[in-house]
Amino acid sequence: MKLTFLLLTITTLSIFLTTACDPAAILGPQANQADKYDLRVRYHRGSCYGRCEVYTLNVYDNGLLTFEGERFTDRPGTWEKSIDRRRVTSLLDSFAESDIANYPANFRSQIADAATIEVTYYDDDGKAYETSFKDFAPAELELLSNKLHDLAHLPNYRLVSDTIVGSNARSVGEQEREEIIVQLNEGITAKTWVIAYGKQNVQIKNRISPRSPYYIITADPNLMGAEELLNFLRQDKDVVSAQMNNAVRPR
Repeated sequence: MKLTFLLLTITTLSIFLTTACDPAAILGPQANQADKYDLRVRYHRGSCYGRCEVYTLNVYDNGLLTFEGERFTDRPGTWEKSIDRRRVTSLLDSFAESDIANYPANFRSQIADAATIEVTYYDDDGKAYETSFKDFAPAELELLSNKLHDLAHLPNYRLVSDTIVGSNARSVGEQEREEIIVQLNEGITAKTWVIAYGKQNVQIKNRISPRSPYYIITADPNLMGAEELLNFLRQDKDVVSAQMNNAVRPR
């Protein structure tokens, strides 16, 4: 009896010593080691005209999921979770059997202010197939998107960092306001015009010159990314042109 207990103790201690220095042995693959794993799917949901959740989900072949929450999400920052590799294999099989290799870069949309969904699939050789859509997509792509959405919203993700890798370690929600130069049509009053962009927290910073139709406006990237806002502005009948004010200097 004593010998059995001693052997059990030694075995338990051996397992502990083997795994104590390797969190992956207990918790599974780790986000801080993600650059060593094979990324197989990247799923990004962009912003919309309103408060749409903005995030990116990365799916690795070893079962690691990383969730990068940007705006309007209960999980801002970088989060991780491990799932059964068989579930990942099933997902990848669905991608391999799909027609994603022949999809266009983006599908036409009827709703300009809907959120853009971007899907990138990496095959066994690492070749990337990218596509995006808003309100319309083939049924198989919508099904794949729904599966990825479900993975992104599984419970028990673990917080890794309140920042997102590649964002210059800036805390989520602390991005600086972006500046855009807009040219308004003759007769348009800027202070009245900007009210329509209240949801994006757009503000008039200054007029380039007293009689100029050009204004510098500032926007909150936490509410809408600059590129998407530019698209909205360029479709505005009161706007002649819109561009980023990349060189910020006194005027």
